[in-house]
Amino acid sequence: MQKFFNQRNKKITNLSLLADNLGHTIRENVSVFSVDSEDNSVTFVSESGNIIEGNYYFTDKIIFDNIVVESGEVFSNKEKFDSASKDQISLFIESVYSDELSESGEIFDSIIDSWTQKVKFNETVDTLREKKESFNNTFNILETSEFERFIELSENISSFIKENLEKVSSIPEIRNAVKLSDTVSKAFSFDRMSIDELKEQESIEFPLQESSDIYEIVCKQELMKKEILESKKSFDMVWVTEDCISKLSRNIFENDKETVSRSLVEAFVEIPYLALISKKQLSNTISKNLNSLHEDVSYSKNDLKEYTKLLFEMKKPLRELASNLLQEKYGINLNNIKESPTFKTLLNTQSIIFESLAKLSPRSSAIRECLLNLSEVLKGKNGVEAIDVNEGLRFLFENSGLGDFYGDEQIASTFQLSESVGEEEDIVSFIMNNLLSEEDAPAVLDPVEQKEEEDEEEEDEVEVGKKEDGPEEKDMSNMSTKELMNTLKDIEQMIDEPLDIGDQ
Repeated sequence: MQKFFNQRNKKITNLSLLADNLGHTIRENVSVFSVDSEDNSVTFVSESGNIIEGNYYFTDKIIFDNIVVESGEVFSNKEKFDSASKDQISLFIESVYSDELSESGEIFDSIIDSWTQKVKFNETVDTLREKKESFNNTFNILETSEFERFIELSENISSFIKENLEKVSSIPEIRNAVKLSDTVSKAFSFDRMSIDELKEQESIEFPLQESSDIYEIVCKQELMKKEILESKKSFDMVWVTEDCISKLSRNIFENDKETVSRSLVEAFVEIPYLALISKKQLSNTISKNLNSLHEDVSYSKNDLKEYTKLLFEMKKPLRELASNLLQEKYGINLNNIKESPTFKTLLNTQSIIFESLAKLSPRSSAIRECLLNLSEVLKGKNGVEAIDVNEGLRFLFENSGLGDFYGDEQIASTFQLSESVGEEEDIVSFIMNNLLSEEDAPAVLDPVEQKEEEDEEEEDEVEVGKKEDGPEEKDMSNMSTKELMNTLKDIEQMIDEPLDIGDQ
């Protein structure tokens, strides 16, 4: 059961790889900002606040097409954002007075979308800056005094290694760590490019298949955390167009519970994060899938609510399974999950190399001090500059007569993650027979899920109360001018006094 996680849909892993590839190319850290699976579009934010947009395609390569690079200043500069928002509001007012309600709806949506994007943008940039500043500038490696000292003494260190070739080459920790470090470096071997040069690129390609396996091995825990957090945050945007989600959604009127449960398990095997999402996200995903891909399927709010409730109850044992597997396989506790630093494992590997060399060097020597200091510094670092450290290591060993460490023999073949787990049907049947049988007792919710369910039940009760006590919701096109103007006032208030909307 542990192995089937390796055969999951790795869209988020590949997008994280794309983000790190872009980061290494432009030499600054890049984070996934938003994903829209309907048109295969993705938006990234760099630590300097640039927005990088484009379309993604996964074959044997990662293709990033239709690239647009813009400054995030329109979001970060309050005056510019307010000015742009007020222009939109003016257009909205004009369309209302002209009785062009269809156009009004589109402008209204763009106003809400721009405000939402501003909040999300600021959250993403703040996260990047926190990682860079709050943790004592942990992204910065190449400009540290310790790494600069290493470069200064590199010729001396190289000479020392030449004099101790047999000792150095006989230490398996050094050989293996160097090979691993170099293999990862080769996976990220692309030319440096400025952000302005990237703007001029219509399309850019990066290797995928072999690089992806290496990348996932070295960064597996941090990647898994990214996948979980991104899926929990944006499941209804990232996964909504997948075939397994479509099959699950189309069963909204299916009376056979076994058929429904099978489609749920099939979706879970491909996208295990399905088991982790809230009832609200599950409802949004089903609704968006039906509305965008299956317009011929008519359903009511009550139909959606009842189907979501059924699926949510069915997936409780799956959540328990996913939680246990993540704990056992990746050491991840869902009750206390936070995003991990990027390339931390690789930097720890490099730290071992420098520490091992230091132990061979003369006591109280400048070389020993330099290597120990750099080893200690790397333990507290993360980010894409880890790739550049490999260049320094390669120079060091090749100049020392240990170029065979970097021979043509590839160790990447030992890093394949496509473990055989049998036919997918066997996995689905096993889960259904052992976890979803009617005889099984209902799964016990962990504290986080219990709280989520209680909150959502309260929201449902409030929503029911609104329907009983208040008027029915109205479509934008059916709203009166007065109602539209009242809505406009709310928008103006949101812009003037923005709130953290979170999942709302």
